[in-house]
Amino acid sequence: MHHASFEGVTFKEYDLITRARIRAKDAQVEARRVLNQELGVLVSHAFHNPKKMPDFTKASAPKGQGSRDPAHELAALRAGLMNMHFQSKKGP
Repeated sequence: MHHASFEGVTFKEYDLITRARIRAKDAQVEARRVLNQELGVLVSHAFHNPKKMPDFTKASAPKGQGSRDPAHELAALRAGLMNMHFQSKKGP
């Protein structure tokens, strides 16, 4: 992905787009890692002691986000929407 392929996008917006894509990929890898670990635990319990299987249906409490900057969130949202727009276009 090169900046020249994003017409009318500033370097700051391009930076936000690429950072958002990197964070999304990292989150996807982390989610897969957690699911694989949970699967391993379930298989282990199912094989060795099925009566003590953990209950993964209970949702954990969401993590705190700390302070937020509305201007930064708006710029990140705009960059994400532009990223989705550019990905939806079919290029050569």
